[in-house]
Amino acid sequence: MEHLIEQIAAHFKIAVDALKFEPIQHGSQRKHNVCRLKLGAVNYLLKQHDITTPVVKAGYTPGEIESAILSILHRNGCRVPKIIWKSEGSHALLLEWCGESTLDAIAQSRPSSTLKPILQTALMELCRVETVFAENTELLTPYAFRFDLDVTLQHLLEQGRKTLGYLCGAITPSQTAHLDAAWATLSNRLQTARPTFDSLDYQSRNIVISEETPFLIDFSSIGWDWQERRLVQFFNSIGANQEGANFVSLLNRELVDVYTTWVTSHRETCSPAEIAARVDSHHLLFYLSVIHQILRTVAQPDASESRTLLKAWGDLKARYQSALMQVIHTGLSDDVHTTQIREMIANRNS
Repeated sequence: MEHLIEQIAAHFKIAVDALKFEPIQHGSQRKHNVCRLKLGAVNYLLKQHDITTPVVKAGYTPGEIESAILSILHRNGCRVPKIIWKSEGSHALLLEWCGESTLDAIAQSRPSSTLKPILQTALMELCRVETVFAENTELLTPYAFRFDLDVTLQHLLEQGRKTLGYLCGAITPSQTAHLDAAWATLSNRLQTARPTFDSLDYQSRNIVISEETPFLIDFSSIGWDWQERRLVQFFNSIGANQEGANFVSLLNRELVDVYTTWVTSHRETCSPAEIAARVDSHHLLFYLSVIHQILRTVAQPDASESRTLLKAWGDLKARYQSALMQVIHTGLSDDVHTTQIREMIANRNS
């Protein structure tokens, strides 16, 4: 990325050697396409997109997509980095520095109880971003990816049911019928819910913390998906490539209540209990998917995907136990069907 320094120095009208750049680490992994750029006491984030060809039908590259989205969100008061400089030819953005700690990282090092103000602020920022996308859907549609959310969800549900079969083991025909009925209700709930237009890169690393204030980053891919799925993945720390890390769910009923209140006031007229049940179901499905990935890695350790996951997640036995505890104990609603599924898993894994 050194070749960009001359262009940025020219933009600031300063000497090249006045700018210093430092690598950015995510745990043990060094990010190759972003760095911290320092000008005296001021920090910036320099990002160069790896994909330089159009990725949507309208012909936009990831760099052009992110530039457009960040500009609109920032103009509408969202906590996203401001664009300081950009080079379309180099597919590069110089962004306002929003901190070096991610929600993913601090969730691994701080008790969840100390993160309450950050989490509540981050949740309202997610809602604000959803509002801006909804108000600018026509303008932003040309930047949208063709993401087949229905096929993706169907795959996750089929995978989740198979994982349930593994976790529950040999059960009676009557128990199987009860489990199938509960899973059918859960599946129908998620498949018939209303998706929203927003980011397609939702993970806790994309919430960056500066002086206890959260900022949302990385908008190089946008499209339609379920906001409850985004919420679950934004508020679950994976701790990939962090020594001794494990899964940390940052969602609780208080946060879910805040979310359901906002949704029923701004987006939908269904009951808060239904919205909470969606969040709960997506959370359950998320950790069933995690367990599936662990089981596949153990069964096929030499596959390239398995080697990558093992390097990122470390101790898979500890990871499995953590994911199983999330499945059994993280009840985010009073929904009888998710409760029934959790209880069946708990009874077979006590």
